[in-house]
Amino acid sequence: MTTLTNPPTPTLSIHTKLRDLALVDFQVGESTPCENVVRRLEDDPTLSGVVVLDGQSQLRGMLTRRAILEWMLSKPYGLEVFSKRPISSLAEFQGQGFLLLPGDCDVIEAASQAFRRPQETIYDPVVVEVGPQDYRLLDVPVLLVAQSQVHLATQRKLEEQQEEMKRILAELEQEKNRSLQYARDLERQKAEILSQNIALEQERRRAQQRSEELVRLNARLIQISSVLSEKSKSTFAATFAGVEAVRRLFQEIADSNQELSRELKEINTIVDVIVEVAGYIRLLSFNAAVEANRSGGGGGFGAIAQEIRKLAGRTTEASNRIRGLADRIQRQSQATLQSAQASAEVVQSLYQQAQSAQVALEELQALLEQARI
Repeated sequence: MTTLTNPPTPTLSIHTKLRDLALVDFQVGESTPCENVVRRLEDDPTLSGVVVLDGQSQLRGMLTRRAILEWMLSKPYGLEVFSKRPISSLAEFQGQGFLLLPGDCDVIEAASQAFRRPQETIYDPVVVEVGPQDYRLLDVPVLLVAQSQVHLATQRKLEEQQEEMKRILAELEQEKNRSLQYARDLERQKAEILSQNIALEQERRRAQQRSEELVRLNARLIQISSVLSEKSKSTFAATFAGVEAVRRLFQEIADSNQELSRELKEINTIVDVIVEVAGYIRLLSFNAAVEANRSGGGGGFGAIAQEIRKLAGRTTEASNRIRGLADRIQRQSQATLQSAQASAEVVQSLYQQAQSAQVALEELQALLEQARI
């Protein structure tokens, strides 16, 4: 029969259980004499009651300090009647109407049940089952203090939650303002994106139009290339044929000039012979004139000599004219040959350029064929 009091919990909350409070540990067996219990109550005025257990340590009942003292001390002959008798005899009369609660019951729930008891028992201690076959007593003042502390803790918690709620509301307000700003920014970005989309759509349409124009141009270019290819082939063939004919003509002119040069050389040779003959004729006429003068007769022989000199003079004059004509023909032939050679070089250059143009045209046609594919 010892009294053990749990230390009070310094900080209580809404989740505080009964086993956490200051409980009175005063349990006796049902065979304990009443006088022992009374003596213990008199020695310790803080004890508010006693828990009575049976032989199997099961709860038999609970007697309050007030009930025991009223029966034992206030009743006539109460002490003499019950002092030697076991405590179970007294429990049969007074120990049945008590409140039993588990140790894990909340303070608020325990206070609610305790204060719903009848008026005459509302201040009786509460029996708390803290474990198997382990029962304690909870005084109502302790329960009231715990209830008030829980209420205070709950109020502080509510105030803290209110402050937290205010802070959250302020943050929500700020977040709302930021959200509004974000919404305005998004709306502005949406308008910009819409404008960009319109511009992109217009650009896409222009690009599509340009693409269609390029397709049409490509088709037209392919058509033109086909016509150009056909015409260019015939044109280049005619050009090559004409260039080749001109080149052959120039070659013939060059060959003719060379032949003419050989003939002019022969004419010069003949002219040299004529000049030499004319010289002999002049010498002969001179000799004839000398003989005619020596013989003393001019007559017909002198006239013949005179005619021979004239003939020799005309022969020399004709040979000089022939030589001059041959020289002019020779110079013109050289000039014609040089012109023919220069023209042949120009024709050869035209021929090479035509070949290059044909190669470029074939490459262009190949590119157009690739573009068509």
